[in-house]
Amino acid sequence: MTTVYQQTGLDCFARVERSLHGELNLDVRFGGYFDVPAESYNALRKQYDPRQVIKRLKELNGPFPDYRLGIIGVDIYAENTNFIFGIANPLLRSAIVSLFRLSGPASEERLGKEVVHETGHLLGLEHCNNPSCVMYFSNTLQDTDRKNMSLCILCRRKIEV
Repeated sequence: MTTVYQQTGLDCFARVERSLHGELNLDVRFGGYFDVPAESYNALRKQYDPRQVIKRLKELNGPFPDYRLGIIGVDIYAENTNFIFGIANPLLRSAIVSLFRLSGPASEERLGKEVVHETGHLLGLEHCNNPSCVMYFSNTLQDTDRKNMSLCILCRRKIEV
């Protein structure tokens, strides 16, 4: 079971549910809304530290899901990167995806791909070398737009064992 939490003010659960159920055959439920912790903001970068957001996600009350996925609307980064679309912490069984840089005419499809990608990490998958696989690392929006919504045959085999 994957429980999806959304930053207050967002409304994209239906798209997330379709993507996770359709591509990974996961049961999905809505966990509620949450606020991005103010202490996660890095004023020097003008971005948010996603590790703090994941910690907040893990602290939320409610049912104890197999996995927690947070959808947020703020810009996030990882060390040695300008930005990231999402991040997963398999040890905490939690991930987040940011809508901030996924805007444009293909925003819903991009969200679906990034949600499947980060959840794939929670399921134990690593980045794939196949540029059409959803587990391919997206360094740009063009990378996300080029890849498919689905796992390649090699990645699919790894989670169907």
